[in-house]
Amino acid sequence: MILTLEGQHLRRQYLLYIVEIVHENDSYYYVGQTGDNRYTTARPAFRRLAGHMEDLGTSTQNQIYRFLAVDILKFSEAKRKKRFSDKIKQSVEDFLVNSTVKMYIYHLQPFQPGIEHDQHLAVVRKVTIFERMMISLLLFNSKKIANKKFKEIRKDVICPYPDVLNRIIADFKLKPF
Repeated sequence: MILTLEGQHLRRQYLLYIVEIVHENDSYYYVGQTGDNRYTTARPAFRRLAGHMEDLGTSTQNQIYRFLAVDILKFSEAKRKKRFSDKIKQSVEDFLVNSTVKMYIYHLQPFQPGIEHDQHLAVVRKVTIFERMMISLLLFNSKKIANKKFKEIRKDVICPYPDVLNRIIADFKLKPF
């Protein structure tokens, strides 16, 4: 097996990403973004994917792993931020081994090392709006979404990244709002 990462997968940048898990005849989607509210950083795409797949029950970044355990495999005890049992870990592993995981990565803006926190937060707000728009768009197109926490976006909000929006619509063959 060879896992190849291009250098850009390890660069801090403001991104929107869509993780698609294809399992048998079903597809599940998780929409995420990079750009932290607390810290002045925007983690690389690869680090985000690795975090989403953590099998630590106490993790706060393993939303996809927890979605699989709770919503797909129906382990209600996996909702709690406690250690995952060996049974949960084996079940999620078996599910993933029989799946294909794809991560679609969309560059929104470069991350500038040394950026002031206020400037960083202004970019993060735009990226977050775009993330909400993409979750809403996938839901509008009847896609199965793994995201648990998201706010609906108002219909009158102007898209901060219209070119990327058009690319996503084409890539996923979506109907626009």
